[in-house]
Amino acid sequence: MARINHVEHARKAQGNCRVCGKEIKVGDPYKWAKPRYRGKVIVYPSCTIPISMLSSSKMVAVWEAQEEVGKADVDGLADALRSLAETAREVGEEYQESADNQREYFPDSEVAEENEEKANELESWVDEVESAADDAETALEERDELTAEQTDLQTELEGKASDERKEEIKARLDEIEGEIEEKEQDAQSAADIAQECPMD
Repeated sequence: MARINHVEHARKAQGNCRVCGKEIKVGDPYKWAKPRYRGKVIVYPSCTIPISMLSSSKMVAVWEAQEEVGKADVDGLADALRSLAETAREVGEEYQESADNQREYFPDSEVAEENEEKANELESWVDEVESAADDAETALEERDELTAEQTDLQTELEGKASDERKEEIKARLDEIEGEIEEKEQDAQSAADIAQECPMD
């Protein structure tokens, strides 16, 4: 993992912070890190540098995909989870390929065993992430059905319905509000699996 260095006053402009995007001007404090095989990362002191920017591990792609799930709005959760699963599967295949190559020359290699274990853990987690994506998608489809019902009832409420029917509609609309919120919470809960990577 790259070491983080702190600078009290920039001697020259450092461009924009890699995390918040704010410009780092002459005289501003900043912190920086230089991961192996990667470009220098410069950020404001108050910003947290994500692990994906500090490491040269194969897992960087997975960590970046995890960050995307964290940034996604509720409607984009299922797609973000599927993208994470695809990325994690590819990284798992890279670990398995490394293990196979190492075993070819060093049959009893401990590193090969470690890589194979990582590949298996990622594959198992990918199944959970894909299942969570399905759950999030189902919850949002059910939310959309409730939203459509809500629209129909509001239209009816504004029409020539009897007073008794209007009271029924209002009661149902109140229920729907709670049910929609519940479905969105279900989708958000499904996305929690994204932060449970076995190899953080």
